[in-house]
Amino acid sequence: MNKTSLGGLLLVALLGCNAQKPPVAESTTAPAPVAAPAGQAEAAPAADFPLVLQASGTEPFWGVRVDGAALDYTTPETQDAPRHFEGTRELRDGLLVVHGGQGDDAFKLTLERAECSDGMSDMSHPFTAEFVLGKDTWKGCARDPAVATERP
Repeated sequence: MNKTSLGGLLLVALLGCNAQKPPVAESTTAPAPVAAPAGQAEAAPAADFPLVLQASGTEPFWGVRVDGAALDYTTPETQDAPRHFEGTRELRDGLLVVHGGQGDDAFKLTLERAECSDGMSDMSHPFTAEFVLGKDTWKGCARDPAVATERP
């Protein structure tokens, strides 16, 4: 191989190294929180919502264990065989929303950081909960099961 051919190969190799790379996606980190207008609550950051949560309500008694975007729904009659749902977990306007399914299996669990009492015990929970399954809606409280429940 002569010097001209070798020089040409090196030039091609160097140009290949400097070829344009595909555009890189924007950062996936969450933007800094924006202050809420006066008189409105600030939106809660995603860190305010643990990955695993336990929501429940009374009259009628119900429970939902949240693990990421998966839910296990129980009633006193279904403690041994909870209904399992897989969905999408999103933070919307400071609320945690886990939703999915269609028709009678459509579900949406909405959690908000706000002190909550279940009305039957003296326990205080850090989140309010609303669970919609098909056409039914239940309201209650939620907490991180790894953290001891606070008593007033």
